[in-house]
Amino acid sequence: MAAGYCFCNTASSICTTCLGSRSPNSTGRKRSVLLLVMAILFSLLFQYSLAPSILHKNRWWNLYKSIPGMGKLLFKSWTENCNQFGDLDGDKADLYIQCVQNAGVYRPTAVASIFYLISAIATYLNPSLNREIWPAKYTAYLIGLIISMFLPNSLFMGFSLILMRLCAMAFIVIQQVILVDMAYNWNEAWVEKSNRCEAREWGSGKKWLQAIVISAILLYISSFVGIGFLYKHFTGCTGNQVILALTCIGILVMSGVQLSGEEGSLLTTAVLTAYSTYIAYATVSKNPSAVCNPTLGNEDVWGIGVGLVLTLLSLSWAGWSFTAQERLSEGG
Repeated sequence: MAAGYCFCNTASSICTTCLGSRSPNSTGRKRSVLLLVMAILFSLLFQYSLAPSILHKNRWWNLYKSIPGMGKLLFKSWTENCNQFGDLDGDKADLYIQCVQNAGVYRPTAVASIFYLISAIATYLNPSLNREIWPAKYTAYLIGLIISMFLPNSLFMGFSLILMRLCAMAFIVIQQVILVDMAYNWNEAWVEKSNRCEAREWGSGKKWLQAIVISAILLYISSFVGIGFLYKHFTGCTGNQVILALTCIGILVMSGVQLSGEEGSLLTTAVLTAYSTYIAYATVSKNPSAVCNPTLGNEDVWGIGVGLVLTLLSLSWAGWSFTAQERLSEGG
């Protein structure tokens, strides 16, 4: 614990220098986003490295097994409730391994959720805490992460898992609002750049307006190509066809509403169009029927990668936006 605190104290000092200060007008949002990135990295590390190490004996993680009883304790904790899918030697070994790997993801995310919940309550009571004692915060998260490694799966795969799924459903809705905000800010930033260029030299701001149109066109083209790909490979049943049809209708409705209003933004609509295409892909690619889903049984690296990037961008923007800066600073 002492070594961990010293390490985090040093790391936090570096982060304070690189990612912000503790002045009254600053916030801890940069360091908060950094901890979010850490949680995602630990989730991937636990899922694809530590979990296989617990099941097998051919990875460098096995150094922890030199401590008497450590290997058995971790194996028992991480495999609890996964026996219902079989074992390593049975026909359903893949499901068993996937269950253990999922258990690795639950731990860093659960600890991060508890951390941010406590941090939100503490910041509400004392806003200055959002930018203070980050060495202790990093240390607390790492200690909680280590403790979670030895807790049984039942703590993460019961009520908490149901709660996570419900929160994930709510986040999909909230994520659309965040993406709209990001797209509007993106559009406004380039329009402002165009206006500044026009103020200096007539006609020089046209390139920024052209960049907005080109970006929107590229997003639309990518979306239409993606939908065509989905129609080609995922139309083996009525359910998928309904999802794809609703996606197309939704894109047309969004485009019509955006372009008919005075505050319409083609770039914003294009961003939502691309997001809708991704949601359609994520939905049909999870269909449990082999007739409807030709990718069933394959590792969806593309879907996982895009999902992680969107989640990181959305959560980072939520804590990084200028609105958050105004709310959390002493002046706001």
